[in-house]
Amino acid sequence: MAFRLNTNLAELPLAILNQLSSCLNQNSSWLKLLDDDRKNAFYSSEDEIEKVSRQSNPAQAIIQRWGNRGQTVQSLIQRLQLYSFDRPQLVLKRKFKALRWAPGVAPIRIKSDDQEIVLKANAIGFPSAQFEWLRDGEPVGPPGNTLRINKCKCETGFEYVCRVWNEVEEGQTFSEYYRVEGKQFRSDLRSEPVDLSSFVQAAHACDHCKAAELEKIREKLGGTTVEDSMEKAPSEQVAAACEKLVAADKVALIISNCSYHHLPALRTPHCDAETLAAALQTLHFKTVTLADLTLPEMHYMLGEYKRLLGNDVYAVLYFAGHGFEVNGQCYLLPVEAPLEAHAPEHSLSMHKVLASLDSCAPALHLILLDVCRKFIPPECVPLFIEEAEKFQRRHRPNRNTVYGYSTSGGVGAYEVKGEINGVFMNALKGHIEEAVPVVEMLRRVFVDIDRDLRVQQVQIPELRTSLTKPRALTDQLVCDGHTSSFDQHNVHWTLMHELPMPVYVRFEEQQLMVTIWFDYCGRFTNKVYVFSSVDQLRAEDGDEGTAEGEEQALAHLAYLHFPSELETSNSRLVTDDQEGVSVCVLLSHLQKSKGPLECQVHLTESQSGKVVATREAALGHVLITRILNSLRRI
Repeated sequence: MAFRLNTNLAELPLAILNQLSSCLNQNSSWLKLLDDDRKNAFYSSEDEIEKVSRQSNPAQAIIQRWGNRGQTVQSLIQRLQLYSFDRPQLVLKRKFKALRWAPGVAPIRIKSDDQEIVLKANAIGFPSAQFEWLRDGEPVGPPGNTLRINKCKCETGFEYVCRVWNEVEEGQTFSEYYRVEGKQFRSDLRSEPVDLSSFVQAAHACDHCKAAELEKIREKLGGTTVEDSMEKAPSEQVAAACEKLVAADKVALIISNCSYHHLPALRTPHCDAETLAAALQTLHFKTVTLADLTLPEMHYMLGEYKRLLGNDVYAVLYFAGHGFEVNGQCYLLPVEAPLEAHAPEHSLSMHKVLASLDSCAPALHLILLDVCRKFIPPECVPLFIEEAEKFQRRHRPNRNTVYGYSTSGGVGAYEVKGEINGVFMNALKGHIEEAVPVVEMLRRVFVDIDRDLRVQQVQIPELRTSLTKPRALTDQLVCDGHTSSFDQHNVHWTLMHELPMPVYVRFEEQQLMVTIWFDYCGRFTNKVYVFSSVDQLRAEDGDEGTAEGEEQALAHLAYLHFPSELETSNSRLVTDDQEGVSVCVLLSHLQKSKGPLECQVHLTESQSGKVVATREAALGHVLITRILNSLRRI
């Protein structure tokens, strides 16, 4: 008997049920899957737990209970993922997932205190990753994703690398399903070498290190005692030499508005956002990239962005779109702004944004505004001055902030026809990954724009800064301990880049099944490609099906209809070797979703276009909808 992701747990084939319950009975693992929330289907009272525990096969009994409450194979797999229970997921034939470094965070995170340095690898896949640490090519430390190193020069002078792999093992009941020709059942990763020399200062040395260092100093001083030389060294210079600028976290909010409802459409902001997100992710920034936001959506996302601006965080805020200048302050325009948008209620005031952030204390806050800063008609200015005074009265100076304006007050910002990036981003992308202080990095960008003959003397960028230390976007990410709230946000920001599992919709009468799956739209987190393909229902997993069933499947297409608040592109047909002919749509404005996504599936005859059946499908959380839902609960 076959089973699929939407199979009720109470209807599992007996052989699978026995294997699954055997896994969950080991060490009473089923107890860990229970939930304390009475509204959750995995909840059990103390009396129920005691009653189940007395049975000869408690795991089988609890699986039956979950099935009676409507739980499916998919919901159990999702529950098992929370606790990294691989074996039961393999029994349930969860799809193999090759390893990759966790999105939005550094492959190797580094924590440091006075005694030790802790390296932690961040790789995800299924089955779970196995880790081996290498020191100058030789295995070191116990297996696991964490390596602890004494904080002294003896230990940190080596090159550390993490080797990661996952594999479906041989000789198990589920092995034959995975380990067949044409299926991937193993993957490998290897991190870039980690250089720890910058974490060691003079105070972090064992006796051997100190003796070796003293000998080097004596040689350099030509007989002068170490004590004499230290007395001559200014304490400020010693402190400066010892200080290493690092980031406790790196976050970025990137907004690009192109498709204006009433104002002229722009060509390059979405490409500019993609370019910046790619560069920042290379520098280990967690990025959220959003396209075409309304004013309430801009306010909301800035509020969520503010949550991440804790101590020692490096943050980047970027906006590309329409804007203007009033009395030395920028105003950003949302996509619904009217043609005559010269009123405070139609724009996002940077006065207001900065006032809302003055309680935050990031170590570096880089604000990049790629907008025109042309002046508005004089008769409109008094309204903006009155509005700005509300914020100026209570606004404190924003420390550690760098403002990079693509152009100066009264001047436009330009796109060059035929190029994928605007003038500002075209220059910025050549320097953003350079290991120089951010102020120097922007200075180089401005020099490039000044040398561009197409905009020379027309677009003149501007820099403002309150940064007190030479911080760079390339500074190392060192994740020392934070509050549980900070860690929770960090997890949700990472989860937002995870796509959901495929969804299967059965059409029993037609003996067909529709598979719905997802793919990224570049690096945007409020856009996603959604694919749907039609296949024949099979008698059991691995069954080749029939020629008639295959012909029946090829004669149909599945079209998806989403709620009206989401924007859906025109459907297009995509052909590939694995899925055959699929229907693909680009789904935009995911931030407008009120919760998990749902859609209607219209099974349609390919030739006539006639809809032969319709089903409702629950797709779950997709990218931005996951974090919006999570953050509302925090």
